[in-house]
Amino acid sequence: MEEEKSLVEITDIGVVNVHDHLCLMYRDDEELLGAVLPFIQGGLSLGERCVYLHAAEKRLEEVLQNAVDGNKEDSGALILLPLRQTWLRGGALKQDRIMELLGDICSGAASDGFSGTRIVCDMSWALRDTKSQQMLHHFERNLTAFAAANETALLCLYDRRSFGDERLLDLARIHPSLICSGRVCENPLHLPVGMRAPVLSELDTFFAASHRLTAVIDDGERLKNELEQAYSALAKKIYENWQEEDTLRATEKEMQEKDEALLANRRRQYTILQHLPAIMLAFDSGDRLAACNHEFERVTGFRGEDVMGKAMLELLHVEAEQREEVVVHHPREGGDYRGREWRLRCKDGSLRLVSWSNISHYVPVNGWANWILGIDVTPRVAEPALRTAREELEVRTAELEALGQAISHDLAGRLARISGDCSGLKQFHAPQLAPGCRELLLDIEKAAAELAGPIAALKRMTALTVTGIRPVEVDLSAMAAEIAAQLSGAARRPVDFRIEDGVTVTGDKEMLRLAMEQLLENAWHSTMGVKHPVIRFGTAQVRGERSIYVSDNGPRDAEAPGEPDGKGQGERICCGIGLATVQRIINLHRGRIWSAEQAGKGGTLYFQV
Repeated sequence: MEEEKSLVEITDIGVVNVHDHLCLMYRDDEELLGAVLPFIQGGLSLGERCVYLHAAEKRLEEVLQNAVDGNKEDSGALILLPLRQTWLRGGALKQDRIMELLGDICSGAASDGFSGTRIVCDMSWALRDTKSQQMLHHFERNLTAFAAANETALLCLYDRRSFGDERLLDLARIHPSLICSGRVCENPLHLPVGMRAPVLSELDTFFAASHRLTAVIDDGERLKNELEQAYSALAKKIYENWQEEDTLRATEKEMQEKDEALLANRRRQYTILQHLPAIMLAFDSGDRLAACNHEFERVTGFRGEDVMGKAMLELLHVEAEQREEVVVHHPREGGDYRGREWRLRCKDGSLRLVSWSNISHYVPVNGWANWILGIDVTPRVAEPALRTAREELEVRTAELEALGQAISHDLAGRLARISGDCSGLKQFHAPQLAPGCRELLLDIEKAAAELAGPIAALKRMTALTVTGIRPVEVDLSAMAAEIAAQLSGAARRPVDFRIEDGVTVTGDKEMLRLAMEQLLENAWHSTMGVKHPVIRFGTAQVRGERSIYVSDNGPRDAEAPGEPDGKGQGERICCGIGLATVQRIINLHRGRIWSAEQAGKGGTLYFQV
C-alpha cells in the first residue's frame, strides 16, 4: 500500500456524508484511483468499514489487494469481494440477493464495532448482456433508497469508455451527488426517487441545468450580499473594538495610576505606623499578631518575626478576670476604646504598663481585624515611687555623711589622745619601762600613725561627697608620680615605682587624688619587709576594656582572687577604711574596682572610671 501511495497521489475529494449515494464516471485509471482511494481512506480514518464489490477493474483491485495484504493487523477494515461472490453469485444477477448482501455488510460492520460502512460498487457487471443494462436503472433507484435507510455511503463506478453517453446521462440523474474533477459535488440533473417523468429530452436537460445554474447564481448573489453585510458588520465591529480598546487602555492607565498612587499611599502609611513613637500591634480575625512596629521591638526587646502569629493574650499580661474584657474589646468588625491599661510582656520577662487605644472600627485596614496603639506609661506610674525613693536616699545620704563626719571626728580625737599619751609615757617614764613595754609602746605609736591617714581620708571623703563631683580631665600618671615621691621621701625606704605615662581619665580631681593616695599607700604598706619592693601603675586590657591597675609584689594570704563581674566586686577589697573610701569614690564615678591577688606573688587592684 505504501508503494502504491507513492505512485498515486491521494488528494482531498471533499466531504462524504452518511447516506450519500455518489457516482463516478471515469475515463482512465488515474481518474479512477484519484477518487476511489480518498473515498476509502476517508472512511478508514473515521472508523468505518470499507467494502469493494469489484467486477472488471483489475488495476483498482490490485491496489486495494496490496493495501489489504500490507495491513494484516487491521483486518476487517477493508474487504474486497470478487465478482462471483457478489454480482454473479449463483450464476446470474438477482437484485434481491444483492440488496440482502449489502444489508448483511452494514449490519456486520455495526456488530464488529465500526461506526459505519463505505461501499464501492463496480458497475461493469451490467455490460454482460442487454437484460442487465435494462435492470441497471431500477437497481440504482434501489441503491439510493438503501443508502438513505442505512448507515452507509455508496460510490458507483462507471467506465465512460464502456457505457454510452445517453445511458450514462440517464444513470447520472439517479445519483444525488457526483464526483467530478476530483471533488464531490451536488448533481444538478438529479431526479428524486418517486418522481414519475418520461425520458427527458436534451431540451429538458438544458432547462434543468439552466434552472440549477440560475439557482446557483442566485445563491452566489445571496452569499455575496451576506458576505458584504458580514464584512460591513465586521468592519464596524473592528472599529468599535478599536474605540473600546482605546477606552480600555485609557481606563487601564488611569487604574494603574490610581493603583500606583494607592500603593505609594499604603507604603507611606506603613512607614508612618512603623516609625510612630507609640507601640502599634495589628491582629487578624483570629486575634493573632499580623504586624508590629519598631517601637514595639524597642520597648519589648522582641523581633517582629519572633512574635508574628502569636495570640493577643500571649503578648498581653492580664489577670484572669481581665481576659474576657480584652476579648470583648476586640471584635472581628474592629474595636473602639481609649485609655485601656493592660501590661505588655517583654523579652527579658519584665512587664510594661501600656495605655491602649483602638480605632479599628473607624479606620479599618484590610487584613487587620483590630490594630491598636499604645503609650508606655510605666515611667509615669513609677515616678512617684522613684521620687519617694530618691527623697529617702537623700535623707539617708545626709545621715551617713553626718555619721561619717562624727565618726571621723571622734576617731581623730581619740587617736590624738592615744598618740599624746604614748608620747607622754615615753617622755616621762621611759627609763622605768621594761624593754618589752617600750616595744609595745612603739607598736601602739606606729599603729596610731598608720590609722591617722585613713581617718583623715574618711574625713576628706565625707567633705568631698557633700560638694559633689566636678568632672575634669585628670592626669593619673603625674598624680601617681607625685604621690610616689612623697611616700619615698617620708619613709626613706627604697621602693621601685614603675609608672606608665599618659594615663588620663575624666573625673573629680580631688576624689581621684584621694583614691590614688589610698591605693598607693596600700601597696606601700603591703611591700614592707620585701627585699626588692616593686609597685606598678598603668593600664591593661581586661576582657576587651581599658582598665587601670596598681600592683605590688608584697605577700598575700592564700585567697581566691576577685573577678570583674559586676555586683560584689567591692567586697574583696573592703578590708580597711582606706580601700572602702576608694571603692566609694569609684562608685560615685559609676565605675568599678576589683582585685586579682595570688598567694605569695603580690596583688593587683583594677578599676575603671
